[in-house]
Amino acid sequence: MTKNFLNLFDAAWFFVERSDAPAHFGPLTILSPPEGAPSTYVRDLVAQWRKNETFASPFNSVLRNRPIPCWDSVPDEDIDLDYHLRHIALPSPGGERELGVLVSHLHSLPLDRRRPLWECNVIEGLERGRFAIYLEFHHGQLDGVAAARLIGRVFTSDPDAQGMLPPWSAGIRGNAPARQPIATETAATAVSAWGRLGAVGRLCRAVGSTAVAVRALADMAVAVHKDRTGDLTRPFQSATTLFNHRICSQRRFATQHYELARFKRVAKAGNVTINDVFLTAFGGALQRYLGELDAVPDGPIVGQIPVNLRELNSASMGNALGFVFARLHTDIADPVLRLRAVRRATLAAKGFHQALPPSAVMPFTMLLSGPQMALLLLGLGGFGRRAANLVISNVPGPAERLYFDGAPVEEIYGPSVLFHGQALNVTMSSYAGKAVISSRRAVDRCRMCSGWPCIRARR
Repeated sequence: MTKNFLNLFDAAWFFVERSDAPAHFGPLTILSPPEGAPSTYVRDLVAQWRKNETFASPFNSVLRNRPIPCWDSVPDEDIDLDYHLRHIALPSPGGERELGVLVSHLHSLPLDRRRPLWECNVIEGLERGRFAIYLEFHHGQLDGVAAARLIGRVFTSDPDAQGMLPPWSAGIRGNAPARQPIATETAATAVSAWGRLGAVGRLCRAVGSTAVAVRALADMAVAVHKDRTGDLTRPFQSATTLFNHRICSQRRFATQHYELARFKRVAKAGNVTINDVFLTAFGGALQRYLGELDAVPDGPIVGQIPVNLRELNSASMGNALGFVFARLHTDIADPVLRLRAVRRATLAAKGFHQALPPSAVMPFTMLLSGPQMALLLLGLGGFGRRAANLVISNVPGPAERLYFDGAPVEEIYGPSVLFHGQALNVTMSSYAGKAVISSRRAVDRCRMCSGWPCIRARR
């Protein structure tokens, strides 16, 4: 068995995980059967998949906690495919609500750490004969961008391709590895590269990177203190909203999709990014929603925004992301003025990351997120002031239309992670000209109803 040791940031996802706050995420992919396919297409697909009992990375990795957290690559015969692969049907009419209720239930259940940390749910019964594939991964093993790239490789842009391997057999390299070059650096090769530096060299590099990160964090604190525009935001500057409480184990998942061209037109007209448009639009929807509940906070609403640090086409395991904090400026009613304010906020937040050398970005992220992680580790999440009101992210997905054995992929969503104190997580994913938005939030046992942008919250 091959062992790959976890770095501190990846291991933290397991340390902060609780039974009522599991740390796994999607993606959820919706497909249509190929033209002319029989009514038994999905059943036949699952039966064919069950015959594939070979497992590629990361589907063959089991977490070992002693003495240091690491991934063990286990042999195929030690993996129970009947446990990991489930075939489920929706009740009629099989719309977005019925799918959302089922995914909400599935997403509320933690993954079994005694097994490889993934599950594959094939869900049939959607309207117009469609079906869904809901894959679950642990965030300590993959981040959202890595999962999106994995999906892009498991599927193909060739509508005529047949005999494709299921996700667990295709793995990181995918069904069409020759379509584009990939970087496959793993933790083992990274350790090997560091080994050539020698112990003294590794220690000097680590100390130097940490020193740069500490200096950048101090500079950020000074800049926030001197800032009079409100553009620069640090953690724990947010007001408390009805989304910032202790959460229970139940979840509610909701989806919506738009044409990506709409976001692009606004971004071009305002000379901003698509992400700025998304943050601005969601901020307006959130303010309207809170206003309807008479629950608008007195202070600013702050989003914790993941930033991708992964190299282009990288297919490695682990997390390669940072976090920035930015006000959504929900207090500004005029959407154009709000867009300009959000643009200033995101530029100010990302400026510190962009000014850092690559080796210092991860130490800076860990230092910035350290107090929040410490509260979660101590079981104090949801008490006192929160680091941010919500996590809101934009995960770029495949730009080309994808297929699996001739079945076209219609939509790709990304159910994500919640923590105590942050009961709302919103993710926008782009795919083949669509902007698909999903929200995951914790709900009370007796207060579940559908709706967008989020679910009716506790008062």
